[in-house]
Amino acid sequence: MSWLQEDSEVYKMLHGNQETRASPRQSSSFKLLQEALENNPEGASNLPSRLSPNVQKPVSSIQKPAPPPLRQCEKCNRGIHDVAVRISEGRYRHPACYVCEDCGLNLRMRGHFWAGDELVCEKHARARHNSGSPRT
Repeated sequence: MSWLQEDSEVYKMLHGNQETRASPRQSSSFKLLQEALENNPEGASNLPSRLSPNVQKPVSSIQKPAPPPLRQCEKCNRGIHDVAVRISEGRYRHPACYVCEDCGLNLRMRGHFWAGDELVCEKHARARHNSGSPRT
């Protein structure tokens, strides 16, 4: 028994009607492109507008000026444009400037202590309190 049976429907479908096969269907945009290229063999410089690529306008390189700062950082004296840490009424710092004066530890999740007019961490607040000196 042959695996290829000439009287099967699959065989008839694959091999039948070969003489009258229609040319493959083309999309309308492909037909337009083919016609344009056949009419102008020099290139695609004069493509119909429907086939021309969308040309995007150049983006302006002019940037808007930064808005004026909302607050002034008391440590670095630069303007604060976005997130600020409020130390007390009218006193603000950048999150990066909210650090211990003695060791530079960021006080964000620890809180601060006053040693005179300086912000310090708990360790240095205790050290200053026990020694009685402004810095250890």
